Amino acid sequence: MQAKIIADNYTWDVDSSVVITCSFTQGSCTLTSYKLSPLGLDWGRNNKDFSPNPPGYSSACYDKVQLLLSEKFMGFFMVPDNEVWNYNFIGIQLANTIKYSLVLANPKEFYHEIHRPSHFLSFAKNNEEQLMADSDAVEREDNFT
Repeated sequence: MQAKIIADNYTWDVDSSVVITCSFTQGSCTLTSYKLSPLGLDWGRNNKDFSPNPPGYSSACYDKVQLLLSEKFMGFFMVPDNEVWNYNFIGIQLANTIKYSLVLANPKEFYHEIHRPSHFLSFAKNNEEQLMADSDAVEREDNFT
């Protein structure tokens, strides 16, 4: 995808364009940045196979590059078109075979409700049960007031 974007935008510099990945593990977050190697740029321009292990793709297609964190970031985010990127609260729905499209957008916050629908369904269920219990309660007169 990066090779296609660079090929379509001749003003982009291959050496200053990177892809940053974010991996969430228990208790930490890892950021890694990669730039295309000349082999990767050629492979990406010519490749039409989007299977998990396309022929010709290898670790020689990219190079890890140094990542410096600051409060300024020039770039954009590509998120799934359904906006769900955080599968930490959803369970085992994430699989390598999931088909999805990417869109340019700001990612939703880590704890956004779209990433944890079961939490909000349980809140609604508890609230509904409480309302039903309140409506079924017998009204009693307080003789001590």
